[in-house]
Amino acid sequence: MLKLKYYLTNKRSNIAFYISGILILGFAVNLMKASTLGNGAWDTVTINIRDFFNMELGVEWVTMGMVSFTVSFIIMVIIISYRKKIRYLFMLLPVFLVAFSIDFWNFVLFLDREASQLPYQIIFYVAGIFILPLGLTLVVKSKFPAFVFDELMLMFVKITKAKKITYVRLGIELLGISIGAIFGYLTYYHIDQSFGAVDIGSFIFTIVLSPIMAFYYKILSINSES
Repeated sequence: MLKLKYYLTNKRSNIAFYISGILILGFAVNLMKASTLGNGAWDTVTINIRDFFNMELGVEWVTMGMVSFTVSFIIMVIIISYRKKIRYLFMLLPVFLVAFSIDFWNFVLFLDREASQLPYQIIFYVAGIFILPLGLTLVVKSKFPAFVFDELMLMFVKITKAKKITYVRLGIELLGISIGAIFGYLTYYHIDQSFGAVDIGSFIFTIVLSPIMAFYYKILSINSES
């Protein structure tokens, strides 16, 4: 009990960064979804698979958080199978917390509402592409367990022996968009010829994510190599 109290006292700032980062992430995912102009790569997977279950299969109890947890859990299992190190189980913490945060903001505030007027769509989207990287950066700042997609990227860097991590990250982002587009096509294309959460904004966000995070890294004094 004393050790726990000591840990919580000495890690207060880390815990604050971590929790605020997770909450900001969940808020930003819903904000970009409400814009209807496109979501982050793996968020398109979460949203479109949820919609596929809800609309095509009639399984209405499936939430975005559930899908987010399931997709991330599968990736975590792949990473553990490759690395063969039990310590990667600690990724369960951010996997669960991000899933909870996404559903929390949707149930409490957004309720799957979407902006219908272009000015609001642009405001929501632009706000989202700046807020979401902030959440990611705060989690990095906390030095607590990383997200599965960060570890997936490092795994592929090792497998491919890539000299530039940027290309690997871009490939993983494009993989997410491709999976999201498949489920978007199955769910939405016959309705309105769209790909659901996948839109031009998804590709724009993929391009600007790294520069925006680099900006936040500088502001928060984070060593990108740590």
